[in-house]
Amino acid sequence: MPVDHSIQFLQQRLRAALESGAPLAIQGGASKPFIGRRLALEALDMSAYRGIISYEPSELYITARAGTPLIEINAALAEKRQMLAFEPPLLTAKTSIGGVVATGLSGPRRPYAGSVRDHVLGIRCLNGLARDLRFGGQVIKNVAGYDLSRLMTGAFGTLGVILEVSLKVMPAPAYEITCRQAMPEAAALARMRGFSAGALPVSAACYDGAALYVRLSGNRHAVKPALAELDLAEYEAGAVFWERLRDYRADCFMTDAPLWRLSVPPARDLPLAGRQYWIDWGGAQYWVKAQAPADSLFELARQHGGHAMLFKNGGASSDRFQPLSGPLLCLHQALKKAFDPRRILNPGKMYQAI
Repeated sequence: MPVDHSIQFLQQRLRAALESGAPLAIQGGASKPFIGRRLALEALDMSAYRGIISYEPSELYITARAGTPLIEINAALAEKRQMLAFEPPLLTAKTSIGGVVATGLSGPRRPYAGSVRDHVLGIRCLNGLARDLRFGGQVIKNVAGYDLSRLMTGAFGTLGVILEVSLKVMPAPAYEITCRQAMPEAAALARMRGFSAGALPVSAACYDGAALYVRLSGNRHAVKPALAELDLAEYEAGAVFWERLRDYRADCFMTDAPLWRLSVPPARDLPLAGRQYWIDWGGAQYWVKAQAPADSLFELARQHGGHAMLFKNGGASSDRFQPLSGPLLCLHQALKKAFDPRRILNPGKMYQAI
């Protein structure tokens, strides 16, 4: 199938799918094929629909086509000493901004700077009837359709084909430093939870099972006193550590066992004795290696006020996402029917019934 840069071509593909009844699997940079349920469907390749449409450093926003590689966006922002504050994972050079928004994945800075959804200003998309829709805008004060833009974030392409996205950008920190200290888990969790109640310029906090890692960001006059207050040893390889954690290349991801991501309120202690895990997001995200039945991990997360996701290395038929309650399932099905009534966009990517 030839690759084309035009929205008209993509609409033609969707109309052909509607006529034939053959669903499509939306594909950008194909850098995260292990996330979500596996779809044996013809791919709708978005990689050619790329390019930065507009970037206004003074207005703190950037608009780009969905197939634009994240690495290109990061480079453009770095020239102006700006960044995507939610620190999106860069798995390969082909990781696309459309995939970043569709999966809703954020890096170590997420609890301190906000999630992908918090930074989406506007989205242009094709729904399941091949209609060209726009939600939101390019600045925060333009709120028309703002919530619908955020609805598309993390929907894994089940509601629409993201064409273009406008994102809020932030100034990059003038100075960053990482500190590390070996300590028991209980002590590390206590330290991480204390950060939320203080005024320290913390931008990341992680426990790897043996040591606590903390990143401080800001200007030098704020970071240096904060480092002294923490009384932790400076860690010179900090930048590499956070990059590997952000891009899923840290030791906790190097496994053939099922790897789970559990997101819970940071004040909760998960009973995970005997399992291998890392704690990220200041105590709110657990990366767990576990051969346990999916239902037991889903229930564990639910009991502690959170949710679980089978991140990688699951079987072909494994459930990936936290089961939805009856009312939530009905809501999701209603949204699917409104945006994609013929179920031609990533059907079953998240849940079999959606």
